[in-house]
Amino acid sequence: MKRILTTLAVCIISFSFAAAQATLPKTQYIQNTSDSENSDDEYEEDEEGDIIFDYGMHLAGDQFIRLSLGISYPLNFPTFSSVLNRDSQLKIGGQASLGYHSFLTSQIALGLEIGFGFNITVGSHSLNTVPLVFLGTYEPTLGRLSFPLSAGIGIAWESYNGKNYFPGLAFKARGGVSYRITENWTAGIDTSYLCLPEFNSLHHSGEKNRFGQFWTVDACARYLF
Repeated sequence: MKRILTTLAVCIISFSFAAAQATLPKTQYIQNTSDSENSDDEYEEDEEGDIIFDYGMHLAGDQFIRLSLGISYPLNFPTFSSVLNRDSQLKIGGQASLGYHSFLTSQIALGLEIGFGFNITVGSHSLNTVPLVFLGTYEPTLGRLSFPLSAGIGIAWESYNGKNYFPGLAFKARGGVSYRITENWTAGIDTSYLCLPEFNSLHHSGEKNRFGQFWTVDACARYLF
């Protein structure tokens, strides 16, 4: 008898809880695909009384780690025309970068990236570069697509044939497109311009000043948190 009463009480409580849940409005979280800049912390109710929070693709305070891997094409060694007629002293190389960024608003982020690049010379030596760049990013969105545009300045370490140059200046500009795969991951491609000037006269080396310029094409992945 006790078992029957206990079972009946559990069924009544469960039914009452389910009925109460059915009468309460549901809360849905969605990403706005049209105007993320003006949708932070906005919400609305649909026809059934369900509360829908619209928080956009990114929010102020969101952070992400960015990893890229691609090719590095020299633009002026020794001159731009030498690249066009295939007399350049440097060949196509590779590059990788790792960075941390944080959104100040839904579309503007600041971050720091460190990279590594290499290009092989006609004499089979390697020019290695390690730029550390502070970047500002403007990132409009369209649905699951985002279009980050970045520019920044920093310092660089450069090495060639046993000779090192540090600290050098680094200037970088980048544009690309990314696709939001999941809540935490995006993948995309981008292209960038990297300028690494060497002011050798300041070091009294007797060598001419050089302005290394590179064009890169990368595949990138970002982890957002």
